[in-house]
Amino acid sequence: MLRRKNYWLLFAILLLSLTSLSPSMDLSSLDGPPPLNGYQMQTQDTAFREKGEPAHLRISVSLSDDELGELQKISDQYTRLSGVTTQLKNLGEAAGDAALMKELTIGDSPDIVMTDIHQIGELARQGYLLPADVYESSPGGTPLASLLPLLQWNGYVWGVPLDIDPYVFVFSPERLKELEAEALPNSLDEWNRLLEQTHQKSGKYVLAMEAGSAYGLSAFMESIGSGLFPVSRKALDWVVQNHGSIYLTDGGKGDLWNWLREGKVAAAVVRLSEWKKNEGAALTAELPRTDGQTGERLLYSRGFALSAQSRSPEAAAGWLSYVTSEKAQRDWLENTGRLPGVAEPYSSGLTGGAFPFDAGGLLMDGGGLGGTPKAGWSEITSAAGLLLAGKVNAEGYVGEILSSSGGEDDRP
Repeated sequence: MLRRKNYWLLFAILLLSLTSLSPSMDLSSLDGPPPLNGYQMQTQDTAFREKGEPAHLRISVSLSDDELGELQKISDQYTRLSGVTTQLKNLGEAAGDAALMKELTIGDSPDIVMTDIHQIGELARQGYLLPADVYESSPGGTPLASLLPLLQWNGYVWGVPLDIDPYVFVFSPERLKELEAEALPNSLDEWNRLLEQTHQKSGKYVLAMEAGSAYGLSAFMESIGSGLFPVSRKALDWVVQNHGSIYLTDGGKGDLWNWLREGKVAAAVVRLSEWKKNEGAALTAELPRTDGQTGERLLYSRGFALSAQSRSPEAAAGWLSYVTSEKAQRDWLENTGRLPGVAEPYSSGLTGGAFPFDAGGLLMDGGGLGGTPKAGWSEITSAAGLLLAGKVNAEGYVGEILSSSGGEDDRP
């Protein structure tokens, strides 16, 4: 028995000796994010840069060539101020979700990615992002009130908006008068009256919107006081029943602008930037009348987020703050025509015909019309696309969302 005890004692001494020879782990030497919470599924093989290594940011964007040039100028200004170099990788203006996911999951992931900010909460929940506010060292702009809920999850802010491109109704006031309408419909009854007038004139559509997009459907819903979810079942039934009177565009818009001028389409839902390019011939643009508020699901907004594999999260967060500063946002508006995604330029009197509506609505919280289902924006967009394509009815639309959200809908 004594000999066995001696063996255990020798084993313990040997183990202690080996431990003393091993280097201790200094957590303070890690130049990366702390384990923030149990829900953040950050990749385990993230290679953070070594201390003292100059920061170099890789930024993945989806921009036109002109916009890319303007963002490069802003990035160069940040480099001169901070010493942090940047490299912009343009995936192309038409890059979709698949290209974004490839950037986040395959190969050498960038430090910063650009996306529709409706996707940011979903990407954060799936563990692809880092919370920007943990690393932010310099103040940037304040996101528009309508956008802020889209950037937040689990107590953190996961991205910043670069710009906004509101979806607006475009129409010819002259042609609407010919259809006995003095203004855009503001209720389901008014849409029905406009529909009746278009039916009396052969070859006319009451409304046009993008196929496979939730924004156009959202604009119609908000024009009658509903949201995409919870949603008015009567409004969904109206869309289903009048599917043949809704013209769906493929994104290229084709002859839509001529059709609007000629009165073949009573009204269309398009991005504000598209109306600016094609306004002419007395076409007017308006937001849905929603008591002065602008719902977040009318605001297409491009934004930036930190990749979970960023090697320089502090420097990346500083870049995010810089592109949302009031100066950078005003420069972006002046050189691209894209409206700021932060509040300061509007609060300080941004004017000059940048938009055909009261900018005050952008500063208000417009989230009251749309609920917050657990379903992600991609599921909502998919459900809207199926409804507009006539592949599901009202019950099918609600079912598509509930199946992924686990929620309940009590809207009549």
